[in-house]
Amino acid sequence: MKKLLMELAVLATAATVGGGHLLTPTTAQAKAKTTLKALPKRYRHTWYHYANGKLSTLKFSAKAISGRTYYAGEHHAVNYLAHIHAHKLTTTKFRRHFTWSTATTVRAHRSQWLNVRGWNQVMGDGDFYRVMTKTVGGKRVPVLSQAGGAGVWTAAHYYTSKHVAKQRGTKHFSGEVYYK
Repeated sequence: MKKLLMELAVLATAATVGGGHLLTPTTAQAKAKTTLKALPKRYRHTWYHYANGKLSTLKFSAKAISGRTYYAGEHHAVNYLAHIHAHKLTTTKFRRHFTWSTATTVRAHRSQWLNVRGWNQVMGDGDFYRVMTKTVGGKRVPVLSQAGGAGVWTAAHYYTSKHVAKQRGTKHFSGEVYYK
């Protein structure tokens, strides 16, 4: 009995101190050895979002994301530029590159997201993007969802058409997890 108790104590210690990773699910980012070298083709469009009377844009190419975003209550736009560069996930020291970013894929809310982080970003979760096909006005259209935060909370939806973006505005889709 004493031997059995000792074995259980050793197993419990190993599981909580050194072997805890055996019980933790592995994310797609942890499995990857490097960040993405190029953005997936389904993202490569100019996307539009309409809110507060302003049209925001995001343009994805193979190696860059650029855009012009209006935030609630703001009259001027914020320009955004991220050049995607690959690096090993184990790398710890980088030269400073203010417009360089990295992209990885992660799973959240039963779907795959693109997580874009600044090259020198040491805190925060970055921006998350996902392309899904949704029904809008009886038609199936591609929709780019933008999310953020530790919970990957959806903040906005972008469309490939200015007309659809103005038509939809800030309407929500059922089944999404939104900022409150």
